[in-house]
Amino acid sequence: MKIGIGISGGVDSAVTAALLQGQGHDVVGYTMVLVPEHEATAKKAAAVAAKLKIPHKVVDLREAFESEILQYFTETYAAGRTPSPCARCNRCIKLGMLAAVMQAEGCERMATGHYARILNSDGQYQLWRGLDSTKDQSYFLSQLTQEQLAYTLFPLGEMEKTQVKAMGEMFDLVPKSQSESQDLCFLPNGGFADFVAARKPELRQEGWILDEDGKRLGKHNGAFQYTIGQRRGLGLGGGPWFVTAIDTQANSVTIAHEERRTECVHLTGVNWLVPEPEPGTTLRAQFQLRYLMKPRDGVLLALGGGQAGILFREPVPAVPCGQLAVAYDGDRVIASGWIERD
Repeated sequence: MKIGIGISGGVDSAVTAALLQGQGHDVVGYTMVLVPEHEATAKKAAAVAAKLKIPHKVVDLREAFESEILQYFTETYAAGRTPSPCARCNRCIKLGMLAAVMQAEGCERMATGHYARILNSDGQYQLWRGLDSTKDQSYFLSQLTQEQLAYTLFPLGEMEKTQVKAMGEMFDLVPKSQSESQDLCFLPNGGFADFVAARKPELRQEGWILDEDGKRLGKHNGAFQYTIGQRRGLGLGGGPWFVTAIDTQANSVTIAHEERRTECVHLTGVNWLVPEPEPGTTLRAQFQLRYLMKPRDGVLLALGGGQAGILFREPVPAVPCGQLAVAYDGDRVIASGWIERD
């Protein structure tokens, strides 16, 4: 087949390209430029493509990335919520707009270096965790549609990261000294608060840190910088303290000695990766409310209209409204949705 591969210049996408090329496929490398800094990424990707002797194309998606991801990221923090830009980008940009470019240029399938698995069962495409549990990226891919899963290949899903690194070194695809990207692609050095404040300077103003009785305990310089459940960087004695509420309108942060816990959450924008149940149907599942969170047992309640509820077996701490909640049946993703409220 003719397969388009998203190449970033890193070892994962490089090995993905090499594997498919070795299987006899006609491979074409595509690199997204999403922010100005990605022009350097495009050069690294071009070097990988040259080593593999495959065509390489650069796709400028900066305008779409600005409107679909960066504005969403900024507005979500401005509302006192916690965004999940990678999950949104995978659906809208990477496996959305980039895939559309590949398809328009005759690519029969798209491949990426994600650690996840796609299985086809009687025409129903299933998303499963990657075999390497330490690198599994199914959480960030859980908003993909059936059409996107049908068009996509994840060759690394059945591999361990150590195998991938060894192959990258064996084929000399990327420099050994090259470090892997760990942060958001548009925030290579972290520091989301400076990014948001540069776009919305009115958010960075002095406000009060309050206890749950409304008593003023200290000051901060922008409520948007805090996250529910946060316990570090509060600058207060007498702890431990946990952030339990954020009000960006009043520019206040509420804290308590006990971490906020909840038994249920309400989801919107639910994406079903099993046949959508009738409203009122319940499914037992394990849930992740953050990427690195240990799955928690509970029940998923279908509500219809793109909504669902989660009832946990035991109360969970620090529900981050705005984040993605992903429901698993073992290693299989069954649904995901955006946490609207607890």
